[in-house]
Formats: sequence, C-alpha cells, structure tokens
Amino acid sequence: MADLLRLVYASEINFEPSTDGSTIDPVISGILAQSRRNNAPRNIGGVLCYGDGFFFQCLEGERWVVETLYDRLLGDERHRNMTLLSKRPVAQRMFKLWSMKFMNVDARIRRMLQIENLESFEPHSFSDLMVERLLIELRDASEKQRPAPLSTQGWSGRSRQAGATRELMPGLMFATATGVIAIIVGLMLAGLL
Repeated sequence: MADLLRLVYASEINFEPSTDGSTIDPVISGILAQSRRNNAPRNIGGVLCYGDGFFFQCLEGERWVVETLYDRLLGDERHRNMTLLSKRPVAQRMFKLWSMKFMNVDARIRRMLQIENLESFEPHSFSDLMVERLLIELRDASEKQRPAPLSTQGWSGRSRQAGATRELMPGLMFATATGVIAIIVGLMLAGLL
C-alpha cells in the first residue's frame, strides 16, 4: 500500500489579480495548467481554491512526492506567506479524480465563513475543523471538467459505464419490444402466422 499523504496549506497571492470577474485570472490559469501537466505523471492530485487574494490548496499523493512538491512551492514567487494547515497520512484520496481541481470561493463557501464568524476568505486563520469542512465542500462541489480517459479510470470508470447502460435500459427495452411487435404484425399480415 502506498504511503499516501494529504497536505493542506494557505498562501497569499503575490500578483495583482485580474479585475474581470467573468474569467479566471490569467496567472491562476497558468498555475492550474502547470499543476495539471506536472501532477498527472507524478500521480499527485488535489484542489486549489482561490478567494479574496488567498489560496487554499490541498495536495495528495505519495509522501515523498508531495513533500518534494511542497518544498518547491515554498520558493514559488506567485504567492507568499505559505502556512502549513494540515499534513497527515491518509488511507485514500479525497480528490483522486483531479490532478488539480479548481474552485473560486462561491456562495456556499461564503455561508461557511459566516457560520464561523469570518468576514473574508483568509485560510491562514482557519481552525482544523474549518479546514476539514472546506475540504469536504470542495470535494463535493461540482466543476465542469473533462473526465479522465477510460484507460485511467479503472473500476470506477467501468462502474460509470455500467450506470450509463442502466440509464439507457428502458429505452433499449422499449425499442426491442417495439421491434418484436413489428415483426409479429408483419408476419401476421403476410399470412405466415
């Protein structure tokens, strides 16, 4: 069994964010593209959440790979004030389908902040419980993303294929029944039945 590690940190952006709220910031887009390109071959996954000038990031993978990546990120000039929020071994990943999922702080996360009496998204101040709640929220939040190729999906991919087949079954059964009835009626009209 692999020595899996989940590492969560907070940091502050070190660039001027784009004021156009309709698209993802170009710097963040570059970070995501680089992360996805580099993480996939190293079997690293996780999530990056951005809001109010701060990053909240979770990295998951083999311990030595995640620790090496974290050490490299300490020197990344696109962010500053990195604070380790959580680092622990895990039995399974929360973000196994993503080399790097991305979420902006949204209304659900803002509600979580209000419940915790936090006025803005400043993950450096999050309690251990808030870190765990946010990870669960980020895991469960939907993101439009291309699914992994079938060759890398393993059993879960086959399960999804089976699920899709089950969804089509009523239509297939109706089409088959209709076809059989048409054949019987045709044979009856031809006097063969």
